[in-house]
Amino acid sequence: MTVFRRILPAEIRSYRAHLLRLSMDDRRARFMGAVSDDAVDAHCRRIDWSRAVIVAAFVRGEIRGATELRLEREGAQEGELAVSVEQDWQGQGIGTTLVRRVLTIARNRGIRRLCVVCLPENRRMQRIATTLLGPCAFAYGEVSSHIELPPPTPITLAQEALDRSTLPLSVMLDQWQGEPARAA
Repeated sequence: MTVFRRILPAEIRSYRAHLLRLSMDDRRARFMGAVSDDAVDAHCRRIDWSRAVIVAAFVRGEIRGATELRLEREGAQEGELAVSVEQDWQGQGIGTTLVRRVLTIARNRGIRRLCVVCLPENRRMQRIATTLLGPCAFAYGEVSSHIELPPPTPITLAQEALDRSTLPLSVMLDQWQGEPARAA
């Protein structure tokens, strides 16, 4: 069972561990270039939680995928998304589900425009972006996609509230399943 939820600043170690488990290719795709363990540490230390939302996919208590939404500045109406999914869990819809969840959260916070920027060889991210954000454009060695988000509706607000209200049960069931397992 995969549990999708926002992570808290106190869970930064789990997020860092997830980023460190990414293969070199997946790290390059996530950070738009090769990054060392020290660079991952620095990235995690620099997260400004007043301008960032991270939604993670937990499998048996371990983060296996995450979407990081960063606002340009506190109170901004524009943001950028970055997605990471560990190799054994790719191709199962985790990245798409994470982006959908973050789009709802962003919309409910009054964010009006989001973008995704990725490397030309990151076909998985391009498929997610094209499906959920819109057409991709190639420029300056990068691929980008943008979406104009509509205002929140009672349905999007209820969707987020429902996600939060079922969280304790989901976490309990996820933990009950035992030790982390490898993807099939």
